[in-house]
Amino acid sequence: MITLPASKSIGARFLVASYFAGTLSGCRRFNDCDDLKVIQQALTSLDNRTEGEPTTLDIHASGTAFRFMAAVAASTPGADVILTGTPRLCSRPMTPLLEVLRKAGADIRPLGDNDTGPFRISGTSLRGGEYEIRGDVSSQFISAIMLAAPTWKNGIRLRFTTPLVSRPYAEMTAQVMRKFGIRVSLTDGGVEVEQGAYSAPADFRVEADWSAAGFFYEACAFKLTPVEIADLASPEESLQGDSATARFFESLGVVSKFQKGKATIQRYHELPDQLEADLSDNPDLAPAFAVACVLNACRFRFTGVRNLRLKECDRLVAIKTELEKMGYPISVGDDHIEWQGGAWSVPRPITIETYDDHRIAMAFAMAALRIREISIANPDVVDKSFADFWSQLPKLGLECRREGNIMTVTDITHPTFS
Repeated sequence: MITLPASKSIGARFLVASYFAGTLSGCRRFNDCDDLKVIQQALTSLDNRTEGEPTTLDIHASGTAFRFMAAVAASTPGADVILTGTPRLCSRPMTPLLEVLRKAGADIRPLGDNDTGPFRISGTSLRGGEYEIRGDVSSQFISAIMLAAPTWKNGIRLRFTTPLVSRPYAEMTAQVMRKFGIRVSLTDGGVEVEQGAYSAPADFRVEADWSAAGFFYEACAFKLTPVEIADLASPEESLQGDSATARFFESLGVVSKFQKGKATIQRYHELPDQLEADLSDNPDLAPAFAVACVLNACRFRFTGVRNLRLKECDRLVAIKTELEKMGYPISVGDDHIEWQGGAWSVPRPITIETYDDHRIAMAFAMAALRIREISIANPDVVDKSFADFWSQLPKLGLECRREGNIMTVTDITHPTFS
């Protein structure tokens, strides 16, 4: 039985809501996901800050925490915060979020070049009103503003000047806020949040992570035996947009059954020769889905992937580079990635670079189920979202052997593939 970490996306929103509700100290500790540990520690440090002294919040590599904590710190009167993280994180775009926060009265001073982090933030009571923001850079900007907005005078009316990417994440934010008693309305054109006080619900549960589940769906695309996953909410019940993983992988023949507190997934059907998918709402699925398609000889074209260039690494380049290392010619455009067939022979063994990106590591690790053995560089990157990932793989018949900074994953079951 596969055990997944808590949903990073729901957990982050739950922790911010709990901070504003004054119940952060009573929240469970999230030890299975570095991103949640980081945001929980940052919120706790902000909650327990010493007046008159700056509080340094080191977010490490968590983009979600960096965006959320910028809005939270700016909306906390009396806070004096230095918000920092890895060089890659500090260089990632923040302008759309900062513009709205500053118009609302936030005092945010960049300590990096060209309005990049680290940032010195002096918290104050912010002004609500009508604001505009681009929706096509990161839905995390919208979610950060939404979560902080109930503390602003008169709330906000935020209009999207471009289509919103990854809308299910903004929907998730709205649903978590409603469970904490906040009135919020999200449409294609914008979001309205009323001023109000957060009130923690008695029965809130952070689900198992559907984004992590995607890698085991990928595994099932290579296996002919079922995989059971504990405590995974069905797509109909889940708050997570990435529960669409079940629908996407069904197009690769993987069928899901949800009952008695578990999911059973198995490949039942023949795979298509070619597949097209719009991943605008689920871009994090791209690494697992791309590897599953290529290694099953299913030509693919994914669109709606432009913002993958702004993740922990440029994921489009990473997917292309590592699949080509395995012998598959990949084409990448401004908003698409595709493989239209063809391959060349490459020597074994293969070592995959991970670019400090957890999803690249996990997606390519599953390739061992098809090519028998693969090595993953810097395997600790998975701790960002799934600290227990490597110890789950033996449940799939995979052996994981670590030597220094390389994890070699071997299929020891020698399955026969159809």
